[in-house]
Amino acid sequence: MAEKACRNCNRIVEDASECPVCKNNDLSDSWNGLVVIYNPEDSEISEKMGINTPGRYAIRVK
Repeated sequence: MAEKACRNCNRIVEDASECPVCKNNDLSDSWNGLVVIYNPEDSEISEKMGINTPGRYAIRVK
């Protein structure tokens, strides 16, 4: 199964029908860019993207 991105929080998920972060089931196959967040408390990027949980996130989800 291909990687999909959540349209709500941009989290990239594999082999799932629901986002593990926000529990949304609106996932998209069409996304661009990849950001890996290890420590959201100290990351300026996670602050700008509104990310509070470590993981892999899409920069843009269509």
